[in-house]
Amino acid sequence: MRSIDDQMQEILRRKEIYQAMKALRQKMLLETAVCDGCGALLIAVIAFLPRLNDFTDQAPIRQYGSMVLKMPSLGYVLIALLAFILGVAVTLLCQHWKKRKEKEREL
Repeated sequence: MRSIDDQMQEILRRKEIYQAMKALRQKMLLETAVCDGCGALLIAVIAFLPRLNDFTDQAPIRQYGSMVLKMPSLGYVLIALLAFILGVAVTLLCQHWKKRKEKEREL
């Protein structure tokens, strides 16, 4: 039979493992939610692009470049939003790859 000290060490070890797994699940859930949110935001922006012509004074032109030129402030906002979404997605992807490589090195 194990001594009380050995039992306490085993309990603490299992507690640490449980807390690490819980933190990992929460982090993965947060990363998934952020990626899904960025994807949904990107789809919403792409779906909204054709409607931008309705806000202009001239006849609708279906080229996106000319649409951005007609409404410069909206174009800057749109480009900034797309750049932010792309930056978040690339950052999360790089972090995921780095962690995967670290886990492979440990094995």
